[in-house]
Amino acid sequence: MVSTVPENLKDWVQLDDDVLIKAHLKGDRRAFEVLFKKHRDSVARLVFSIVKNETLVEDIVQEVFLLVYRYLPKFRSESSFKTWIYRISVNESIRQLNRSKRWITVAPCEMEDMSFPTALVVVSQGPNQERFLLEGDNRRLIHTALSNLKPNHRVILSLYYLEEMSIQDVAQILDIPEGSVKSRLYYARENLKKILAPTAVEPGAEKNVAHHGM
Repeated sequence: MVSTVPENLKDWVQLDDDVLIKAHLKGDRRAFEVLFKKHRDSVARLVFSIVKNETLVEDIVQEVFLLVYRYLPKFRSESSFKTWIYRISVNESIRQLNRSKRWITVAPCEMEDMSFPTALVVVSQGPNQERFLLEGDNRRLIHTALSNLKPNHRVILSLYYLEEMSIQDVAQILDIPEGSVKSRLYYARENLKKILAPTAVEPGAEKNVAHHGM
């Protein structure tokens, strides 16, 4: 028994990932179960935002955690566990996407089932850009619009806005320079704005929008 972990399994979710990883590597099977429970939903959400095909999500999620289990002994904590598992998720999603060469646009009801976080989108310009918190119909609108973007643009927007990863974390996940992240974000955001233009939120609809400064 690893002395740094509690007896009660449900209390394990309060533990940091690095404690769980150490417990897993010392042979405690419960640790990986908790890692799976802690990260499964966010991995599934990220995978779905990339492939836009509900039928592929569960298979990809299972493959992601199989890869995590296999390579966890080689994890060196040079980045956070979340960043590491997101990188595996992105790579596996793109691999499956290239393999299938198809994805489907999902109806709003199906998107709700995936428990997406509220969408965060930059809609202002200039040095003081803001992230706008969109809810209700606007939330569904964002996810529908994302399905019309190229996969690499969906990835960058999903990581930065939906998962609220930092520029540095996104760079690590995608294995590209931070400057490239900023450039891709700009072009992805511009394309998203073009898609959203016909149904943009009107100035009088502020009650549906709460803004947070970057």
